Amino acid sequence: MVHPPRHPRICFPILILVSVFVVCLMSPPVLPQGTPEDAALLTARQLREGRFSDIATSFSAEMAAALPAANLAQIWGNLVATAGPVRDVGNPSTVQLDSTSVVTVPLQFERGSFDLVITVTAGKTAGLFIRPAQTPPPPRTAAAYNDPAAYHDVEITIGAAPMTLPATLSLPKTAKKVAAVVLVHGSGPNDRNETIGANRPFQDLAEGLASRGIAVLRYEKRAKVYPQAFAARGRTFTVREEVIEDAVAAIALLRARAEIDPGKVVVIGHSLGATLAPRIAKENPAPAAIVMLAAAARPIPELLIEQTEYLAGLNGTPDATVKAQIATLKAEAERALAAKVGDTGEPILNVPPSYWADLNAYDPVATAATLTLPILALQGGRDYQVTSKDFERFQSSLSGRSNVTLTLLPTLNHIFIAGDGPSSPLEYAKPGHVDAAVIQAIAQFIDRLPGS
Repeated sequence: MVHPPRHPRICFPILILVSVFVVCLMSPPVLPQGTPEDAALLTARQLREGRFSDIATSFSAEMAAALPAANLAQIWGNLVATAGPVRDVGNPSTVQLDSTSVVTVPLQFERGSFDLVITVTAGKTAGLFIRPAQTPPPPRTAAAYNDPAAYHDVEITIGAAPMTLPATLSLPKTAKKVAAVVLVHGSGPNDRNETIGANRPFQDLAEGLASRGIAVLRYEKRAKVYPQAFAARGRTFTVREEVIEDAVAAIALLRARAEIDPGKVVVIGHSLGATLAPRIAKENPAPAAIVMLAAAARPIPELLIEQTEYLAGLNGTPDATVKAQIATLKAEAERALAAKVGDTGEPILNVPPSYWADLNAYDPVATAATLTLPILALQGGRDYQVTSKDFERFQSSLSGRSNVTLTLLPTLNHIFIAGDGPSSPLEYAKPGHVDAAVIQAIAQFIDRLPGS
């Protein structure tokens, strides 16, 4: 799902890599009297009963501005629409970290288990989020296309102080200079594997392509390693700080390495990273080619509304409460779409106006149409986050160009794992692997690139 960076005080559930699975609402409202466990259980009960206004009465001014009760209701409504109603609230458990208490309350929904986690410091709520229940994941099994004997991993860093990022470079075992790719994440504080639920799509891509003789660089996203860089209230930031600067640094790093053919460094973007890939191709140093996996062609606020309506409709016709929540979201989306360069003021959908203004000035389809470098665009047919509507816009503008290959893969979801029936966020909890057809298509595309 595309969502602007989550950071210590704001978590933004917007399209492309897991919105309803992770809801971050961090700020310091005053707690009711009692222990941290009492406060957590009260919040769980209020959420279950839909008493969002009661929850909001304990919000600080900052929290109230960042997360109105209507927005909290919309977030919770999306989760209930997917997972069903809460059937049981478990016993809280607490971890004490100096003067901070982290309380976890198990919530059993009709179709899934989640944890409500509240952080309590000095008698106030310093954090509140909902995550999939933290059960031990099943042992990861490698995909059939992974050949560990064909490559080795090297731990490195990218970028410059004070914001260097841990990274892994998968290098084929050969004396020849090889083509290389940079993996550019979707939105949010992703790790180098772009881990989502039980799946690691970037690790799959790295293993599959390295097994085919292509080096792969994947790195921790800046929003994950340095969340404080986005946390200051009123700070202006854009996708340049969130995504582009580090992608460009990764390209430069690969081109300078002795093992890499500097003329065959490719950017593979997923979701937000795919949407920005044409823009990255305009940077210096530029990649030799770009691969767009689930690239959005339409404005992100528009996709957020579409996602929300889709999720709300999974269990039938939305009721009046859900419709009201969607109406509130649409009003905020209109504000985001109206943001212009130079706008300041309160966050819109939990990020500053500068973020939306930057995206509003960027047209990924028009930018891709100006490129002469090779482009591969892949789209999953079961993707509800970036849909065939977006793919069709790229097709309409780019079809017939000799430098462009566009492929729709009907059975794949947003993270390019195969499945059946309508896709939902719960699908990400099931372990799987990026489909072999994706590895094959990318490897063949890169193999056809001319060398330096």
